[in-house]
Amino acid sequence: MSDPSPGAINANIFGAFGAVLGYIGAEAATPVTFERLLWPQRNFSNFKWGSIVTMALFMPMGGPTHKVALSVLDKMFLHGLFKGPGLGHMLGTSFFPEQHWMYTMHGDSGEHKAHTEPLRNCIWARALSQIPMLEIENPKTSTSPGQIEKGNIPNTQVLRARVAVNHLRISGALQGDRHSDLPFVWEDTKSPCPKVFLAIITTEMTGIILALCVSVIYHSPWALLWLLPLFLRLVSAFFAIHREQLLSTHSSASDDPPCDFVIHCPQSEGNFMLISGPPALVLQFFRHYGHPERQRMREVVQILCIILFACEFPIALLSSMIWMPVEIQYIWLTHQLYVVIVIHISRYLYIGQSATTEAKIAQAFTKQVKGKQTYPTVREASILFGHERHGSQTLKVDLMVTYHQRNKEGRERLEELLRLGK
Repeated sequence: MSDPSPGAINANIFGAFGAVLGYIGAEAATPVTFERLLWPQRNFSNFKWGSIVTMALFMPMGGPTHKVALSVLDKMFLHGLFKGPGLGHMLGTSFFPEQHWMYTMHGDSGEHKAHTEPLRNCIWARALSQIPMLEIENPKTSTSPGQIEKGNIPNTQVLRARVAVNHLRISGALQGDRHSDLPFVWEDTKSPCPKVFLAIITTEMTGIILALCVSVIYHSPWALLWLLPLFLRLVSAFFAIHREQLLSTHSSASDDPPCDFVIHCPQSEGNFMLISGPPALVLQFFRHYGHPERQRMREVVQILCIILFACEFPIALLSSMIWMPVEIQYIWLTHQLYVVIVIHISRYLYIGQSATTEAKIAQAFTKQVKGKQTYPTVREASILFGHERHGSQTLKVDLMVTYHQRNKEGRERLEELLRLGK
């Protein structure tokens, strides 16, 4: 029996290495990858030139995503999205991810009764959780606005855990607000704008560069392999599902008396959240704002893109073992190793969140919160939010945030705000 050729030995080694790499990378990938794929209007709305390097290095979508892709498809199947046009439910899938928090409405405003329900996909809860916790000037004392007014300053306390109490007030923007210098945060709900496509191209820049190198140096059609993730992402963005827009602020329902909505955050968030405003304007964020509009052709294209991403790594690995030249196989495996490392880094460093609409809201608030001071531990900020600055759906959103040293103090401040709202 003849000895195996060096090429066969290399193919076996590379094949074994690729299989191990695929297993390790598949375990680290998360559904967030496909949430970005299916909702590019939100996940790339805050693309900036200053973030090009970070996005190019840490947000490619190639690599072993087959396991998480199958998990995403399984959830869509269980929600009935494969049954046919208009069937099944989007909420809880990667089309419309659900945040597993609850909210409680306080007060009784006509048809809107006091109740406790799931938060669903509330953009404000995620935006508030991204506002960085500011340092309190004296970390050993905690003083509330009421204590300052009464001259009752507490004794020195040991810092347990810094918490923020966020009070958000939502109202329809007036004509003066629209013409003011308040920051305007916009979100597109229809077809993605050119900036979104530019952001997607940026995230696949490493693959584009390697494809050019392989094409120029080796004159090989295998260069197209590095462009496949980019192609699938661009197709998916072109057929991105449209989303439900904001309600018009001219609706008579928006004139209802304001109610308070307490968001029940996990204690690990370090936040207490209270949203106040007319029920018609606030409840849309707990229910249908951003929900996909049912368009079967677009849904099918998105599902096919996920299936192709699930097949990409296994088919590429098999092809590399059988047909790919050794030099190109080495480059491909090296790039896959890089992508797997990036997947592990991104999993725990929140990389990618800075490009979202939530991050854009948090940044607009943070710029004002850092520079505005009412009390030693209180900050205030205001923004406009909508699809067009002068549109009928534009909202004015005011934020008051207080910082405390203990979870108990934050809870007491929240209860105080609820009493003041009655």
